[in-house]
Amino acid sequence: MVSGGLLEGVRVVDLSGVLAGPYAASVLAEMGAEVIKVEPPAGDVARAIGPHLNGVSTYFASLNTGKRGIVLDLTTDNAGAALDLLLERADIMVSNFLPSTAAKLRCDPIGVAVRHPQLVIVSITGYASDSDRSEEGAFDLIAQAESGIMSVTGEPGRPPVRAGVAISDLVTGLWGAMAATAGLAARDRDGKGRILEVPLLDSSLPLLSYMATSALATGQAPDRVGSGHHAIAPYGAYSTADGWIVLAAIGDRFWSRLCRALDLPAAAHTEQLATNAGRAAGRETVDELISAAVAPMTSQEAIRRLKAAGVPTAPINNLLEALSTPYVQAQGLVADVNARDGSYQVIQGPLRAGPPQRPAPRLGEHTEEILREILPQGSHLLEDLTGSR
Repeated sequence: MVSGGLLEGVRVVDLSGVLAGPYAASVLAEMGAEVIKVEPPAGDVARAIGPHLNGVSTYFASLNTGKRGIVLDLTTDNAGAALDLLLERADIMVSNFLPSTAAKLRCDPIGVAVRHPQLVIVSITGYASDSDRSEEGAFDLIAQAESGIMSVTGEPGRPPVRAGVAISDLVTGLWGAMAATAGLAARDRDGKGRILEVPLLDSSLPLLSYMATSALATGQAPDRVGSGHHAIAPYGAYSTADGWIVLAAIGDRFWSRLCRALDLPAAAHTEQLATNAGRAAGRETVDELISAAVAPMTSQEAIRRLKAAGVPTAPINNLLEALSTPYVQAQGLVADVNARDGSYQVIQGPLRAGPPQRPAPRLGEHTEEILREILPQGSHLLEDLTGSR
């Protein structure tokens, strides 16, 4: 569903690199904001991350589609002056510098807020700036490990594993986008900009949600349960004759339905298995019953039976299968992007304004265009920053 340009007329200056910050800015761009990505002369390091299509990083493209790009060497006074002119005309700034680096580049949130009190400043960090760890960088793997996410990810008795996607970086980006929009709402009330800090670790911990509350209440750290659930059964992945399916029987009403669908009459009348508490206590027995029942079936047959009985179920798709399902195609969640260097496709979220209006920028692609928009006519800065005459 296309939600229209929710952020039409909002200007964002994206000073961030790699993943969390650029993802926050890309979410804002999807919702209709005008986003200008500022890169150093060497470019965002994400440009070097493969795979590459016609010399363009698909990793970089996925995070920067819809943005215009400008190169500014912020170690120079002229580039700093140009950045200030950009920020004068902006509503939101997104950055992810270490505090010491931000200070050297005159991009520290407090200094920027003094010069541009109208700005909503979203500062993405590894750890809070008022902590003794403020100068420590953090990456997705570090945050997943330190937050406890890895401790509950993986199979029982096996080593902890990182989630298959960079969930700490991505959720930090979502928190960053929420911070930006909430900051705009607050500014609409009182006319004041905001400094909103979004640390990677602080953003990752809330993903533990109910698990954290349970652990704090019981004093017990949960173990890994694979694709299962610590408190619900049956809930997990099961192998069929030609693949894998999942089913989620959350609530006792689904148990009898599941037993009918899979021809398990004895299990349906076993008193211990009538309640979730009993099934969770006898999880191994429950999983063995279901595994044996679906093993001879194709995934399609097992899913047909379970859905007919009203039991929540789905196939485990690989990524290409997931992106090509009728639902995903009908919802327009995969968008085509036409680029000079070769067309590509990106995933869009549910609040998108429409298909992407421009491909990810080549390094410095819009530098002169943007400078001409912000510089006074005849300014020497244009020549100094671009070498043009």
